[in-house]
Amino acid sequence: MVNQHRDLGSAHSGFSDWYWQRFSAVVLATLLPAAFVLLWAVYSGVLDQQSLLDYLDSFVSRLLHSLLIVALMVHAYMGLKVMIEDYVHAAMRIFLIALMLVMMGLFGMWWLALIWAWGG
Repeated sequence: MVNQHRDLGSAHSGFSDWYWQRFSAVVLATLLPAAFVLLWAVYSGVLDQQSLLDYLDSFVSRLLHSLLIVALMVHAYMGLKVMIEDYVHAAMRIFLIALMLVMMGLFGMWWLALIWAWGG
């Protein structure tokens, strides 16, 4: 009889990681085109910088921008975590994942502080 047990890795279940990776990808696919359209409008001269800042100063815009950065961080974290778990020696995994969490957390707090403080 052949043993059907497979090594499930350190996560033991990939569904949670898969779900959050796909959910954040859907959010990014929805919100990133709008961000690129706004950048294109500024660079092509359709909007000047002050008009863009006036547009981004609304509560809804800040909320969507916050959702975008959180989805980006979740998507990046899940992807990098899976790569670290798959390809990095066990002795370095905890250190690299902790370093990644600290760096992403600091970046996220800085970015959210900018978003919510830029209008006054």
